[in-house]
Amino acid sequence: MLRIAAPLLLALIGFATQAGELDGHYHVVLDGQPSELILRQHGAAVEGEYVESKHLRLTVKGRYDGKLLRAEISDPRSGLLLANMNATYANAMLNTSIAARDPRNGQVLERQALFQRIAAPAAQTPPVATPGRQDPALVGTWVHEKIIDSGGASFASLTTLLTLQLNADGSATQWTRSVGGGSDWSYDSPGEVQYSGHWRSQDGLLLVRLAGAADYQPAAYYRFSDQALITESNTGKMIWQRRR
Repeated sequence: MLRIAAPLLLALIGFATQAGELDGHYHVVLDGQPSELILRQHGAAVEGEYVESKHLRLTVKGRYDGKLLRAEISDPRSGLLLANMNATYANAMLNTSIAARDPRNGQVLERQALFQRIAAPAAQTPPVATPGRQDPALVGTWVHEKIIDSGGASFASLTTLLTLQLNADGSATQWTRSVGGGSDWSYDSPGEVQYSGHWRSQDGLLLVRLAGAADYQPAAYYRFSDQALITESNTGKMIWQRRR
């Protein structure tokens, strides 16, 4: 279980609790091996199993307040607590942080992984984009603009530009730049790369493999509306325009 490692750049936002909101099977592929969370929610109580490579099956018990799932992972035979898990949920994805104590030296190891919920039976391996599978409509440079204005006499404005470059050779880069100003000040930051790696697509899902990582991870669901690209992920809904 200590192999769990899927560094992600995205922070999740929670939403109101619903009965059975977390119910389902959640998968991630790490180092070529499938790992799975099987969760059942009853009000605020959550129970289930953590399964890794079909050889390790552990018990999961915790509580979900609508924003954060706090759970313990233990050995079902001995009842020994093996790890603590915190997770946030959005758009059929669980962003998990697991802290496990190494029995050899007592050191606490923290791992992160983004689990995607799927409708397929638990015995099946979760779908992963295969090499060379890319939606040609995604190829290009996409820009998302976010503007924040302050009211009152001291008016100020800050514009954040996210630029996503998806190349036909499968490489991907996303960077950010901020520009702002007020009555007596201005600000223009240099572009900063947020991540680089490779991308694939499958059934309306964009997957990204960060530089140095072994596996592709789900980044966002996507669709097109007129000339715009709309993505929905654990950071919410974003509208991107193609840069000419």
